[in-house]
Amino acid sequence: MSVTSTNRAYKVTSLLIKAAILILSTGYILHKLTSADPDSNFFIASQYITVNYSLLFLTCLLMFFNWGIEALKWKILIAPLEHISFKTAMQSVFAGVTVSIFMPNRVGEFAGRIFFLEKADKVEATLKNFLGSFMQLSMTLIVGILALVPMMREGSLQSPVISESRGMLLLVAFAAAFVLPVVLNRYREKFSAKVQSYFKVVFDTDRKTLLTVLFLSALRYAVFLLQYALVLCAFGVWLDPLLSVQLIAVTFLVTSLVPSFAFTEISTRGAAAMYLFSAYTTETAAVVTASLVIWIINLAAPAIIGSAFTWKLKFFRS
Repeated sequence: MSVTSTNRAYKVTSLLIKAAILILSTGYILHKLTSADPDSNFFIASQYITVNYSLLFLTCLLMFFNWGIEALKWKILIAPLEHISFKTAMQSVFAGVTVSIFMPNRVGEFAGRIFFLEKADKVEATLKNFLGSFMQLSMTLIVGILALVPMMREGSLQSPVISESRGMLLLVAFAAAFVLPVVLNRYREKFSAKVQSYFKVVFDTDRKTLLTVLFLSALRYAVFLLQYALVLCAFGVWLDPLLSVQLIAVTFLVTSLVPSFAFTEISTRGAAAMYLFSAYTTETAAVVTASLVIWIINLAAPAIIGSAFTWKLKFFRS
């Protein structure tokens, strides 16, 4: 096959992949917004709840701050491999949401980022993305466990699924997850040169970069909390601020740990939120709707924005 024919085949394949991404992401969003289940249908549920649209508008504005922080994290992490502008980082992050929204646990989010890059090695870039995701997950686990354990000790949250002992076990497992990379780094010379080069990408990240990304991860988590609290208030769910933060943190913890397929993700979020909040409020419909609205603001809307940038994805090098 000639070079011209190969390039033409690459272009057609790339176009088909991008079209498939757009069709699947758009179809998934429309399916969730028009779900037959009243508890998962935004248009049905919102008719029975008084809404403060000013708070919802503020939450929407915070969405750009939320993903702007993530774009800055990505720009900082990928800098040793390839320098990109903040604009490019933002576009790649939105494209990543589009690619991943219909996938289990949004595992494809990295694809929208690495296929925006011109020069960086794709495996090394994926490892950088993994590092940023791990630090963000760390904040979810740490804050979630810190919120969970006091509630279990006070007896304000009882569940055969969520318990103080399991929370402590999770904390131990999380600590072990930090120990494993240290062990791998210590014995990385026993691996092949190629594998060692990949280890270097992750383990040789300078301390200043790690601390900066950790701070940004904490800041982004704070934005998550604020957004969720604002939406709850917008739908008339008023709780003690500290209790509200604890419940939201535990909700994030549960939904982060429970494996979910794309078509059950919203149900998982809604069920977790309804269970946790039901002991403190009778506005369970508002809680479930708030969970759906957070999904719309933080994932569906960015996925729609990102659809404009999926055409820039470079699946094949020219």
